[in-house]
Amino acid sequence: MKWIKRKSRPLPEEHICHNCGTQTIGNYCHECGQSVFAGKEQPILHLFGQMLENAFSLDSKTPRTLAFLMFRPGFLSAEYRAGKICRYVHPVKLFWMSTLVMFGLMVYQLSAITKGDRDLNKVNTKEMKIITPSSPEAKNFPQKVFIDFLSSYAPYISFIFIPIFALLLALFFWRKKYYYISHLIFTVHFHTFLWIYWSVLMLIHIFTPHWDFPTWLSSLLFITPGVYFAIALHRFYQTKSRWGAVWRAILISILYVILIGIVVLFLISLMEKANLFPD
Repeated sequence: MKWIKRKSRPLPEEHICHNCGTQTIGNYCHECGQSVFAGKEQPILHLFGQMLENAFSLDSKTPRTLAFLMFRPGFLSAEYRAGKICRYVHPVKLFWMSTLVMFGLMVYQLSAITKGDRDLNKVNTKEMKIITPSSPEAKNFPQKVFIDFLSSYAPYISFIFIPIFALLLALFFWRKKYYYISHLIFTVHFHTFLWIYWSVLMLIHIFTPHWDFPTWLSSLLFITPGVYFAIALHRFYQTKSRWGAVWRAILISILYVILIGIVVLFLISLMEKANLFPD
Protein backbone atom coordinates (compact mmCIF):
# COMPACT_ATOMS: atom_id res chain seq x y z
CA MET A 1 0.00 0.00 0.00
CA LYS A 2 1.58 3.26 -1.15
CA TRP A 3 0.70 6.33 0.87
CA ILE A 4 2.78 9.28 -0.35
CA LYS A 5 4.19 10.07 -3.76
CA ARG A 6 7.39 11.98 -4.36
CA LYS A 7 6.97 15.68 -5.14
CA SER A 8 9.10 15.56 -8.28
CA ARG A 9 7.42 13.26 -10.78
CA PRO A 10 8.33 12.74 -14.42
CA LEU A 11 5.65 13.17 -17.04
CA PRO A 12 3.85 9.99 -18.14
CA GLU A 13 5.31 8.23 -21.14
CA GLU A 14 2.02 8.57 -23.00
CA HIS A 15 0.96 12.21 -22.91
CA ILE A 16 -2.75 11.41 -23.11
CA CYS A 17 -5.38 13.03 -20.87
CA HIS A 18 -7.30 10.31 -19.00
CA ASN A 19 -10.39 12.51 -18.87
CA CYS A 20 -10.92 13.53 -22.52
CA GLY A 21 -8.26 11.60 -24.45
CA THR A 22 -6.47 14.70 -25.79
CA GLN A 23 -2.77 14.60 -26.61
CA THR A 24 -1.04 16.77 -23.98
CA ILE A 25 2.29 18.56 -23.75
CA GLY A 26 2.77 19.74 -20.17
CA ASN A 27 1.35 18.91 -16.76
CA TYR A 28 -2.22 19.92 -17.66
CA CYS A 29 -4.55 19.17 -20.56
CA HIS A 30 -5.17 22.22 -22.76
CA GLU A 31 -8.71 20.99 -23.54
CA CYS A 32 -10.24 20.22 -20.12
CA GLY A 33 -7.56 21.49 -17.74
CA GLN A 34 -7.11 18.22 -15.84
CA SER A 35 -3.69 17.26 -14.48
CA VAL A 36 -1.93 14.45 -16.32
CA PHE A 37 -1.21 12.93 -12.88
CA ALA A 38 -4.93 12.76 -11.99
CA GLY A 39 -6.21 9.50 -10.55
CA LYS A 40 -4.33 6.99 -8.44
CA GLU A 41 -1.07 8.96 -8.78
CA GLN A 42 -2.68 12.04 -7.24
CA PRO A 43 -1.30 12.83 -3.75
CA ILE A 44 -3.66 13.10 -0.80
CA LEU A 45 -2.81 16.75 -0.09
CA HIS A 46 -3.85 17.71 -3.61
CA LEU A 47 -7.22 16.03 -3.06
CA PHE A 48 -7.99 18.22 -0.06
CA GLY A 49 -6.64 21.26 -1.87
CA GLN A 50 -9.30 20.73 -4.51
CA MET A 51 -11.88 20.35 -1.77
CA LEU A 52 -11.00 23.77 -0.29
CA GLU A 53 -10.90 25.37 -3.71
CA ASN A 54 -14.36 24.17 -4.78
CA ALA A 55 -16.13 23.45 -1.52
CA PHE A 56 -19.71 24.30 -2.34
CA SER A 57 -20.02 25.04 -6.08
CA LEU A 58 -22.24 22.69 -8.10
CA ASP A 59 -22.69 22.75 -11.87
CA SER A 60 -24.24 20.88 -14.79
CA LYS A 61 -22.20 17.79 -13.93
CA THR A 62 -24.23 17.26 -10.75
CA PRO A 63 -27.25 15.33 -12.17
CA ARG A 64 -25.02 12.89 -14.09
CA THR A 65 -22.75 12.40 -11.08
CA LEU A 66 -25.68 11.75 -8.72
CA ALA A 67 -27.26 9.30 -11.17
CA PHE A 68 -24.06 7.25 -11.41
CA LEU A 69 -23.50 7.46 -7.66
CA MET A 70 -26.95 6.22 -6.69
CA PHE A 71 -27.60 3.62 -9.38
CA ARG A 72 -24.17 2.32 -10.46
CA PRO A 73 -22.31 1.22 -7.31
CA GLY A 74 -18.55 1.60 -7.52
CA PHE A 75 -18.62 3.15 -11.00
CA LEU A 76 -17.57 6.67 -10.00
CA SER A 77 -14.70 5.38 -7.87
CA ALA A 78 -13.46 3.28 -10.78
CA GLU A 79 -13.72 6.29 -13.08
CA TYR A 80 -11.74 8.42 -10.64
CA ARG A 81 -9.01 5.79 -10.36
CA ALA A 82 -8.86 5.64 -14.16
CA GLY A 83 -8.21 9.38 -14.23
CA LYS A 84 -11.65 10.42 -15.51
CA ILE A 85 -12.24 13.12 -12.94
CA CYS A 86 -13.22 16.47 -14.45
CA ARG A 87 -16.39 15.13 -16.05
CA TYR A 88 -17.91 14.50 -12.59
CA VAL A 89 -18.47 16.54 -9.42
CA HIS A 90 -15.52 16.14 -7.07
CA PRO A 91 -16.28 13.37 -4.52
CA VAL A 92 -15.30 15.38 -1.42
CA LYS A 93 -17.56 18.24 -2.48
CA LEU A 94 -20.56 15.93 -2.80
CA PHE A 95 -19.74 14.26 0.49
CA TRP A 96 -19.56 17.52 2.43
CA MET A 97 -22.84 18.84 1.06
CA SER A 98 -24.66 15.54 1.60
CA THR A 99 -23.27 15.44 5.16
CA LEU A 100 -24.71 18.85 5.99
CA VAL A 101 -28.10 17.93 4.54
CA MET A 102 -28.30 14.54 6.26
CA PHE A 103 -27.29 15.74 9.71
CA GLY A 104 -29.52 18.81 9.35
CA LEU A 105 -32.51 16.54 8.72
CA MET A 106 -31.46 14.26 11.58
CA VAL A 107 -31.29 17.18 14.04
CA TYR A 108 -34.67 18.41 12.81
CA GLN A 109 -36.26 15.01 13.44
CA LEU A 110 -34.68 14.64 16.88
CA SER A 111 -35.80 18.14 17.81
CA ALA A 112 -39.35 17.33 16.71
CA ILE A 113 -39.37 14.14 18.78
CA THR A 114 -38.02 15.95 21.85
CA LYS A 115 -40.56 18.74 21.45
CA GLY A 116 -43.37 16.20 21.21
CA ASP A 117 -42.21 14.46 24.38
CA ARG A 118 -41.94 17.78 26.21
CA ASP A 119 -45.44 18.84 25.15
CA LEU A 120 -46.79 15.46 26.28
CA ASN A 121 -45.17 15.83 29.70
CA LYS A 122 -46.79 19.22 30.20
CA VAL A 123 -50.33 17.91 29.77
CA ASN A 124 -52.33 18.35 32.98
CA THR A 125 -49.29 19.64 34.86
CA LYS A 126 -48.58 23.09 36.20
CA GLU A 127 -45.77 25.08 34.66
CA MET A 128 -42.67 24.77 36.85
CA LYS A 129 -40.27 27.69 37.15
CA ILE A 130 -37.53 25.68 38.92
CA ILE A 131 -36.00 22.70 37.16
CA THR A 132 -35.78 19.71 39.45
CA PRO A 133 -34.53 16.20 38.63
CA SER A 134 -38.13 15.00 38.33
CA SER A 135 -39.42 17.87 36.19
CA PRO A 136 -40.16 17.49 32.45
CA GLU A 137 -37.54 20.12 31.68
CA ALA A 138 -34.86 18.12 33.46
CA LYS A 139 -35.89 14.93 31.69
CA ASN A 140 -35.51 16.64 28.32
CA PHE A 141 -32.23 18.35 29.19
CA PRO A 142 -29.98 15.43 28.14
CA GLN A 143 -31.78 15.20 24.80
CA LYS A 144 -31.33 18.93 24.24
CA VAL A 145 -27.63 18.73 25.07
CA PHE A 146 -27.20 15.77 22.72
CA ILE A 147 -29.10 17.51 19.90
CA ASP A 148 -27.05 20.68 20.31
CA PHE A 149 -23.87 18.61 20.26
CA LEU A 150 -25.04 16.65 17.20
CA SER A 151 -25.95 19.77 15.25
CA SER A 152 -22.63 21.45 16.06
CA TYR A 153 -20.07 18.68 15.77
CA ALA A 154 -21.53 15.59 14.08
CA PRO A 155 -20.76 16.69 10.49
CA TYR A 156 -17.11 17.16 11.47
CA ILE A 157 -16.96 13.95 13.52
CA SER A 158 -18.18 12.04 10.47
CA PHE A 159 -14.89 12.95 8.78
CA ILE A 160 -13.06 10.95 11.45
CA PHE A 161 -14.66 7.74 10.24
CA ILE A 162 -13.67 8.25 6.59
CA PRO A 163 -9.93 7.43 6.94
CA ILE A 164 -10.81 4.59 9.35
CA PHE A 165 -13.18 3.00 6.84
CA ALA A 166 -10.60 3.48 4.07
CA LEU A 167 -8.02 1.74 6.25
CA LEU A 168 -10.35 -1.25 6.66
CA LEU A 169 -10.68 -1.43 2.88
CA ALA A 170 -6.91 -1.25 2.49
CA LEU A 171 -6.50 -4.14 4.93
CA PHE A 172 -9.12 -6.36 3.29
CA PHE A 173 -7.88 -5.63 -0.24
CA TRP A 174 -4.15 -5.34 0.41
CA ARG A 175 -3.38 -7.78 -2.41
CA LYS A 176 -4.75 -5.27 -4.94
CA LYS A 177 -1.89 -2.89 -4.08
CA TYR A 178 -4.12 0.14 -4.60
CA TYR A 179 -2.89 3.48 -3.36
CA TYR A 180 -4.54 4.62 -0.12
CA ILE A 181 -6.13 7.51 -2.04
CA SER A 182 -8.12 4.97 -4.07
CA HIS A 183 -9.58 3.42 -0.91
CA LEU A 184 -10.29 6.92 0.36
CA ILE A 185 -12.18 7.93 -2.77
CA PHE A 186 -14.26 4.73 -2.65
CA THR A 187 -15.06 5.47 1.00
CA VAL A 188 -16.14 9.03 0.24
CA HIS A 189 -18.40 7.86 -2.59
CA PHE A 190 -19.97 5.13 -0.49
CA HIS A 191 -20.66 7.42 2.47
CA THR A 192 -22.11 10.04 0.15
CA PHE A 193 -24.52 7.39 -1.12
CA LEU A 194 -25.45 6.51 2.48
CA TRP A 195 -26.06 10.14 3.46
CA ILE A 196 -28.25 10.79 0.40
CA TYR A 197 -30.12 7.51 0.88
CA TRP A 198 -30.88 8.23 4.54
CA SER A 199 -31.79 11.83 3.72
CA VAL A 200 -34.41 10.66 1.24
CA LEU A 201 -35.87 8.26 3.83
CA MET A 202 -36.00 11.03 6.45
CA LEU A 203 -37.70 13.39 4.01
CA ILE A 204 -40.32 10.73 3.29
CA HIS A 205 -40.90 10.35 7.03
CA ILE A 206 -41.12 14.12 7.55
CA PHE A 207 -43.73 14.63 4.82
CA THR A 208 -45.65 11.41 5.58
CA PRO A 209 -45.28 11.00 9.36
CA HIS A 210 -48.31 8.73 9.74
CA TRP A 211 -47.46 6.36 6.92
CA ASP A 212 -45.99 3.01 8.00
CA PHE A 213 -43.85 1.11 5.54
CA PRO A 214 -45.06 -2.44 4.73
CA THR A 215 -42.89 -5.15 6.23
CA TRP A 216 -41.50 -6.23 2.86
CA LEU A 217 -40.61 -2.63 1.94
CA SER A 218 -38.95 -1.98 5.31
CA SER A 219 -36.85 -5.13 4.86
CA LEU A 220 -35.90 -4.07 1.34
CA LEU A 221 -34.91 -0.58 2.47
CA PHE A 222 -32.86 -2.06 5.32
CA ILE A 223 -30.75 -4.35 3.13
CA THR A 224 -30.33 -1.92 0.21
CA PRO A 225 -27.15 -0.21 1.56
CA GLY A 226 -25.55 -3.61 2.17
CA VAL A 227 -26.37 -4.82 -1.33
CA TYR A 228 -25.05 -1.55 -2.76
CA PHE A 229 -21.83 -1.91 -0.77
CA ALA A 230 -21.21 -5.48 -1.95
CA ILE A 231 -21.83 -4.59 -5.60
CA ALA A 232 -19.57 -1.54 -5.30
CA LEU A 233 -16.76 -3.66 -3.83
CA HIS A 234 -17.12 -6.23 -6.61
CA ARG A 235 -17.01 -3.58 -9.32
CA PHE A 236 -14.26 -1.38 -7.92
CA TYR A 237 -11.91 -4.06 -6.57
CA GLN A 238 -12.73 -6.57 -9.31
CA THR A 239 -13.14 -9.49 -6.92
CA LYS A 240 -12.99 -12.95 -8.45
CA SER A 241 -16.55 -13.73 -7.36
CA ARG A 242 -19.58 -11.87 -6.03
CA TRP A 243 -19.46 -13.98 -2.88
CA GLY A 244 -15.95 -12.74 -2.22
CA ALA A 245 -17.32 -9.20 -2.23
CA VAL A 246 -20.30 -10.22 -0.06
CA TRP A 247 -18.32 -11.74 2.81
CA ARG A 248 -15.89 -8.84 2.79
CA ALA A 249 -18.78 -6.39 2.86
CA ILE A 250 -20.27 -8.20 5.87
CA LEU A 251 -17.02 -8.29 7.85
CA ILE A 252 -16.11 -4.68 7.06
CA SER A 253 -19.61 -3.53 8.07
CA ILE A 254 -19.45 -5.40 11.39
CA LEU A 255 -16.04 -3.98 12.27
CA TYR A 256 -17.14 -0.49 11.22
CA VAL A 257 -20.27 -0.59 13.38
CA ILE A 258 -18.18 -1.74 16.35
CA LEU A 259 -15.76 1.15 15.86
CA ILE A 260 -18.62 3.64 15.58
CA GLY A 261 -20.13 2.26 18.79
CA ILE A 262 -16.82 2.68 20.60
CA VAL A 263 -16.50 6.30 19.45
CA VAL A 264 -20.09 7.12 20.44
CA LEU A 265 -19.64 5.62 23.91
CA PHE A 266 -16.41 7.56 24.29
CA LEU A 267 -18.15 10.83 23.39
CA ILE A 268 -21.00 10.12 25.81
CA SER A 269 -18.50 9.42 28.59
CA LEU A 270 -16.78 12.73 27.88
CA MET A 271 -20.10 14.56 28.08
CA GLU A 272 -20.89 12.86 31.38
CA LYS A 273 -17.49 13.82 32.82
CA ALA A 274 -18.17 17.40 31.75
CA ASN A 275 -21.42 17.27 33.81
CA LEU A 276 -23.56 17.95 30.74
CA PHE A 277 -26.15 15.46 31.94
CA PRO A 278 -28.16 15.95 35.15
CA ASP A 279 -27.87 13.33 37.89
